[in-house]
Amino acid sequence: MFNRLKILKQINELDAEKDAQKIVFLAGSYDFPQDVEISLAISFFRTFAIPSISKILNTTKRFELAGQKRYDDTALILAEFIENGLDSERGREAMRRLNQIHKEYDIKNEDFLYTLTTFIFEPDRWNQKFGWRKSTEKERLANFYLWKQIGKKMNIKNIPETYEEMLEFNLRFEKENFYRTKDSEQVALATMKIASSRIPKIPGLEYLVYNAVYSLMDKPLREAMGFPKPNPIVAGLTYSILKFRAFFLRYFWPPRKTPYYVTKRNNPSYPNGYLIEELGPH
Repeated sequence: MFNRLKILKQINELDAEKDAQKIVFLAGSYDFPQDVEISLAISFFRTFAIPSISKILNTTKRFELAGQKRYDDTALILAEFIENGLDSERGREAMRRLNQIHKEYDIKNEDFLYTLTTFIFEPDRWNQKFGWRKSTEKERLANFYLWKQIGKKMNIKNIPETYEEMLEFNLRFEKENFYRTKDSEQVALATMKIASSRIPKIPGLEYLVYNAVYSLMDKPLREAMGFPKPNPIVAGLTYSILKFRAFFLRYFWPPRKTPYYVTKRNNPSYPNGYLIEELGPH
């Protein structure tokens, strides 16, 4: 039998703050590569629910005109930080590119800060429900410390000092700012079309996929996106499949022996590879 908790044992020997990047890399690249990607895809929708954010995104029409590239650019820039480290040459180059992209838009500091919190909390929330194991306190703190560093390098102001304060801001900001607008509807619909473009053209399959996605969202988020309540049968089936997946991964699926690199996988937007300076709009 295999040692499913080998990576967790390595993580437990590290320091949450000093080794934050290594802990996040180990957890995300060995134990939870698909889970992190799914949870962060859901986190994109949470930012769309903020009217000031969705207005900027809809104005640029990047999701509507180049949705797949926008998604891939974001995933690659973030992966450069996590896989190579913030202080590596590629990590510094990715940070410069990220700040260049954001410099073109009039984005509120609190919107930057809220977006940062989604990367901190959504992976843990996903794992609490559907992970083959739950994230540990050390993993949660490491994710907080890493994204706090990223926030400072993005020149975000008034970043809470503790995990608890950051979580309080996240919950309060959502409660006060989740609203349905024409912009949020259009950006959300354009994003859903990215998902539907990847599935086979089988009658009824798009309906199942859409309702599965709806079922992964809480009610305030669905309403802010203008999405309907999911079909209860599809929602129940989705929940059962994800729970079975977690059980199967824990007890039957062998652990990864090599890390999963987002930066090295085949990418639909960059089939021949990419340069960091190419990422984002031009």
